Amino acid sequence: MFSWYNVSLIICLLFAGFQLASGEVVDADTLSGKNSTQVPESNDGGHWIRGWVVQPSTRGTIDILWTCLFTTFVCTYTILCLNVPSAGETWWNIFGRRIFWMGLAIAGPEFVLTYASGQYGTAYASKKHFHQEGYTKWTLRHGFFADMGGFVLMAEDFKEPFPATGKQLHWLITQGYLDYPETTTREIEDKSKQDTVAKVITCLQIGYIMLQCIGRTAQGIVITTMELSTLAIVVCSILTSLCWLEKPLDVREPIRLVLKKSVGEILDEAAKLDGHGQEVKEWDHTPFDFIDDLGPSWALNVQKFMRMEVSPFERPLPRFGNDRLPNLAGWQECILCVATLGYAAIHLVGWNYTFPTKTEKVLWRVSSMFLFANTAAFWLFETTAAWWRAGRWQRIYRAIVGKRRRKSDVETPLPPIQRMKSSKNLPLPAEFWSIFPLAITYAAARGYLIMEAFIGLRAMEDSAFKNVDWTGFIPHV
Repeated sequence: MFSWYNVSLIICLLFAGFQLASGEVVDADTLSGKNSTQVPESNDGGHWIRGWVVQPSTRGTIDILWTCLFTTFVCTYTILCLNVPSAGETWWNIFGRRIFWMGLAIAGPEFVLTYASGQYGTAYASKKHFHQEGYTKWTLRHGFFADMGGFVLMAEDFKEPFPATGKQLHWLITQGYLDYPETTTREIEDKSKQDTVAKVITCLQIGYIMLQCIGRTAQGIVITTMELSTLAIVVCSILTSLCWLEKPLDVREPIRLVLKKSVGEILDEAAKLDGHGQEVKEWDHTPFDFIDDLGPSWALNVQKFMRMEVSPFERPLPRFGNDRLPNLAGWQECILCVATLGYAAIHLVGWNYTFPTKTEKVLWRVSSMFLFANTAAFWLFETTAAWWRAGRWQRIYRAIVGKRRRKSDVETPLPPIQRMKSSKNLPLPAEFWSIFPLAITYAAARGYLIMEAFIGLRAMEDSAFKNVDWTGFIPHV
């Protein structure tokens, strides 16, 4: 049985069909008055009627600008999976934090990708360690949820609960200070606010911009610098989304877990167990810093190098910051290196593009080269410094030379607590002075590439305004 809605729809379609049939089918040139059949209306001779009009095969500057800006917005908005906010945070604080990270995803999308890959690494390690202890229900989503502050601990000697990472929870559970949380994946998903509509729109926009670039390249049509810059952001956004695929989105309330003993008792017992009582009881971020230090572990901690205060404003931390960057495993670091170099290399595609002035063309080339070279140099310095701190170069040297060391030369392994404290030492001066110039030149190069994407729209080749002829890709005789 037809509903009134279906009947109305059929009537509208029939009416539209009659309207189309009442005029001649003309091409796009009709709009300019060329090769068109003009039929005067019977009621008013001053007007002209037209039939079917083919869509124009050109686009305007506003079309290019709007498509790129909207794609950039939806990509940077939907990919962000920020950590759980602290209790009592205002909506403005949460919104402002999201705007900041959206800006970072536009200005430096590879940085957001780096943070996302680091968080994936810790979540993966958390899952691996829990499975080794027999807790096979602990998934990658649980690891993300813990490291984003989804679990908070309540103790009798602390007024407010404080978050714990997956590594800290693993130690507390295996030592018997905390019951294993029976939180299911479904419960975590219920806290996650996945916006399906936004995801679909983002996928459509990403697919559209990528197909546009592929189609224009195949047909020899110009791709603008705005579209090229947008494509680079899109590629980084896709990789970031893959890293955060299992991370819950926009969680506002954490799950509370109750410790079996007070924090003071746990620290006392841990101090006796490890043999470094005072170091166990010294903490900056949470009482369980001796298990997992929450300080940034990037190659360069500039604040410490400049002898600036790095202690948190609140102790213990009410929430985990989004800028924490854990160390990556070897294979993860290699994949991230290739991904960031690929992002920088996309800008080199515009090497022979036409620019409004010759100076702008030279600046684009120089900036693209600096972006790629700085990224490569950074990974070179970072790997070298990390290997030096870990003693890998010494081991490689000994393996090559094959000399036996005297007993007095043998290194004594540091206990766990002392090893953790030693990792907080100031970085080598060479690390700072090698990274600092790279950061300055990178910022200048990236800034110009963003600026040129906009100012380059003022004068472009004629083919930049042509649309892709998609019918040309259909096999035909």
